Amino acid sequence: MRAALLLVRFAAAVIGDDRYREQWEADVLGAQELGMSPLPVAFGALRAVVVMPSKGVVVAGIGPLGIALKHAQTSRGKVLAIAVVSALFLLGGLALLFA
Repeated sequence: MRAALLLVRFAAAVIGDDRYREQWEADVLGAQELGMSPLPVAFGALRAVVVMPSKGVVVAGIGPLGIALKHAQTSRGKVLAIAVVSALFLLGGLALLFA
């Protein structure tokens, strides 16, 4: 239960909205009251964070992830993919520079 609440709080922190945190915490507590495992509910909240459209930067990121979050109006999963590819290109360029 404690792990599920931590996952939900992390997911809400990524979005930056306390309404989601309160709602998802209530869902986790409600799942336990119904005899269900709260972890699938918490993982559902994490999945919702990935597919929700980004409304801009919650925390000003530095580097590829910050650039992707600033300019993308798409899901966080696609933003993360853009950031990973950009970081790989950057690391590849540095490797070629020092090789």
